[in-house]
Amino acid sequence: MPQDIALDIPFPKRLNPYVEVARARNEHWLVSTGLLSSPHNLERYRTWRIERLAAGFLPGVGVNDLTFGLAVQSFFFFFDDLFDSGLGEDPAATYEICHEMAALARQEPGAAGITPSFPLARVWTELWLQAQLGMSAAWRARAVRHWEEYFLTYVSEAVNRRSGTVLGMDPYMKLRRLGIGSEVVVDVSERCGHFEAPAEIHQSMCVLEARAITAEVVTLTNDLHSLEKDLANGELNNAVLLLGLEHGCDRAEAIVHVQRMIRRRTTRFLQLEAEAARLCEVFGLSPEQRENTRLFLDANRACMRGNLDWSNESGRYSELGVLHVNRSRRIEDVVARTAE
Repeated sequence: MPQDIALDIPFPKRLNPYVEVARARNEHWLVSTGLLSSPHNLERYRTWRIERLAAGFLPGVGVNDLTFGLAVQSFFFFFDDLFDSGLGEDPAATYEICHEMAALARQEPGAAGITPSFPLARVWTELWLQAQLGMSAAWRARAVRHWEEYFLTYVSEAVNRRSGTVLGMDPYMKLRRLGIGSEVVVDVSERCGHFEAPAEIHQSMCVLEARAITAEVVTLTNDLHSLEKDLANGELNNAVLLLGLEHGCDRAEAIVHVQRMIRRRTTRFLQLEAEAARLCEVFGLSPEQRENTRLFLDANRACMRGNLDWSNESGRYSELGVLHVNRSRRIEDVVARTAE
């Protein structure tokens, strides 16, 4: 699949200037924590260029916040790769892991309770504790819910793989809205940007819809670029393939459908930004609250655009990336050793 398919995501391309500093820090951290255990795996990781994904998501934050945001992005990819194996076709084993992760997310900081049982869970727990510092109870409640939904989506996907279920587009998009991870990404954008949109704005229908659009645009963009990788993994629940089945069309026509779906969603997102500004007026919000609302919507813009720009240049979905998958579905077995 070409990595330069034209998609209508009409937001400016931005990249954090500290990207290379964060990259060097990130590699040192991954090696020191044991998440990367060999030069070969480090080289494979470098082809993904995840530092540029984080730098697109967080274009305006300082170097320390970018470094933290990049660590969270690294976690996403390592966790996702856990299930590109027999584990991802074992619903019971997947549930055991994901239930543990969801329980860790719910656990109050400092509470005596669940202890992470495998390396990646321990790394995530440390990141999660850092993420909560300085954030409100409302932010934590939202983030807990989004992490829990993200983790448990893997169980649904394992059930689908094991049973051979091929979803229709509506249930597929519903599942991916929860599992693509963009809800957590924009939560982390608030944390790294040191702002929070007002709780009432977060619960407004226009912002809830804006977040859903962000998740869907990221999903559709990802499915276009990851098609060959998904096929190499035997994954048939991909929007391009599902649209082909649903509309009885070939792959080129299915791609046009995806392009139209993205265009409709980004057009609607622009309308929702105007509606959010109107709500700020109606609610009589302070200048700081209005700015935080604007920053939050801008974080959604950065999530959509940053994902597109990264997808166009990352080696994860290139011919080399597919070759790596054909050789070994996971980048690193060390992180999963006690999870299986």
